[in-house]
Amino acid sequence: MKNNLFLYFLSIILLFTACSKKDKFKVDISDSIVNIEIKRLDKDLFEIDFDNADNSITQLKEKYGDFFVLYNQRVISLGSPNSPAYSDNLLVFLTDYTINSIYEQTKLVFPDIDQLESEINRAFMYYNYHFPNHKIPAVYTFIGGFNQSIVVADSILAIGLDKYFGTDCEFYQRLETANYLRLNMHPAKIPTDALKAWALTEFVYNDSVDNLVNNMIYQGKIQYFLDAVFSDAHDTLKFGMTTSQIGWCMANEKHMWNSLIDQKLIFSTDYMTINKYINPAPFTSGFPRESPGRAVVWLGYKIVKKYMDRNPKVNLEQLMNNNEYQKILSESRYEP
Repeated sequence: MKNNLFLYFLSIILLFTACSKKDKFKVDISDSIVNIEIKRLDKDLFEIDFDNADNSITQLKEKYGDFFVLYNQRVISLGSPNSPAYSDNLLVFLTDYTINSIYEQTKLVFPDIDQLESEINRAFMYYNYHFPNHKIPAVYTFIGGFNQSIVVADSILAIGLDKYFGTDCEFYQRLETANYLRLNMHPAKIPTDALKAWALTEFVYNDSVDNLVNNMIYQGKIQYFLDAVFSDAHDTLKFGMTTSQIGWCMANEKHMWNSLIDQKLIFSTDYMTINKYINPAPFTSGFPRESPGRAVVWLGYKIVKKYMDRNPKVNLEQLMNNNEYQKILSESRYEP
């Protein structure tokens, strides 16, 4: 009974929080003109004419430009598409049994990407509103043999659809993909993952002092950015946590912060310590096993949110370009 009451009140709190965010980031994006048409290399590549491969490859080069080169060299490691051996290498790749099985699964899970395209467009409309002088990338989908979820390069944002087949996908079971990773390997996670990846390259971590709290605040800025471009999205999608994990963070905010202070970790510059707390994991090392991985990112987000609440004249662009993490911490007056 107590657990049911806890979940009930937690749901009410999360609903109230979501409504507050929605109101805060409710802006008029009617003048924000964005028209992204996602190009599906995953389909075009597997539909080439094997009897006229050279001509098909030429057409792919023309349609996909720099991304076609990037895909072949960095994602599937076939080398340059201008290489004399490329045509033969590509046919080997396309006729591979496992790769074909992945493509068949892609067609089942993503028969079309209309909904994804709509969500990506809407997010970039908000992005364009807040950052009018920033470029809007060309967006592609691909199959990478489970290599990469999101690929970002200059003016390119590409999505590896085979990393989002669903948490119960048989492929992931065969690959023995960890449960905490599979939690976020489903189609609904793509938009927030894509915009997060884009933000990480547009607003890079930059500080002469590389310590844990600075990394927490930087990651917190990225999460705050996701609030702005996905005001309607659930926190589970933006943080990559379950509802109960977010509830754990809310219930243990003060304990987490005090634990970091007591262990003298807040200003730790140890590379391994920072990675242990910031990188994905089944739970946050040093915290109870009930904690989600990257729980300190949630703390970083709370610091940033407190800072923005205390500085209403600071807009999102100013926040994202502010790399004075210690100043953000100080001016937030964060005290859970």
